[in-house]
Amino acid sequence: MPIDYKKYHPKWTLIRRLIMRRADNRCEGSPRYPNCHARHLQPHPETKSKVILTIAHMDRNRDNYDFKNLKALCQRCHLTHDINQHQFNRKYGRETKRVNGKLF
Repeated sequence: MPIDYKKYHPKWTLIRRLIMRRADNRCEGSPRYPNCHARHLQPHPETKSKVILTIAHMDRNRDNYDFKNLKALCQRCHLTHDINQHQFNRKYGRETKRVNGKLF
């Protein structure tokens, strides 16, 4: 699915570059896989698939651009970090609103 950059910070490209530099183009690890250090565009050490790093909002709030809240994650770490949101979207639809984890 294409990214709608209108939903992101106006300086998202710069923010993304700074996070990738901080991470040294490696996965910074998720709560489930804290020691994952897969390198961008290289085969993943576990899955052997090509790693594409993405930036994750660790608190799942797209409006929080604090550098402590943003991490570079590989596909495995990012998908496991967001698994509950993906399950919710499949069950109730992407457009359904949630407030504090409850249907609104």
